Amino acid sequence: MALNRNSLTLPVLPSETVAVDALGGDVVVRGLKLSDRLAIFSSIREDGKSYAHLAKLLAASVVGDDGLPLLNESEWDAFGGVNFTEALALFSVASRLSGLDAEVVEKN
Repeated sequence: MALNRNSLTLPVLPSETVAVDALGGDVVVRGLKLSDRLAIFSSIREDGKSYAHLAKLLAASVVGDDGLPLLNESEWDAFGGVNFTEALALFSVASRLSGLDAEVVEKN
């Protein structure tokens, strides 16, 4: 029997709440949509440097309680310059939720 739209369960992006002291509270880190994931995968494949895309990944995956991006890429870049350890921790969560960590391992 063929599926119909009404019988489908639409996927929900994985997400995780993370405490970020430097921002004064919790943020939501969510997995990337397909289009965002492919854009970042393409960038990493071109230069092979996953950490070079830290600010881009955070801009796409860290959202506020309204579901909108919390900071833009430039703001995350500045945040990471001052709060490197917390930026790296967020990057780790975002990478895991988006499958980026598996993609980098698979590539090598």
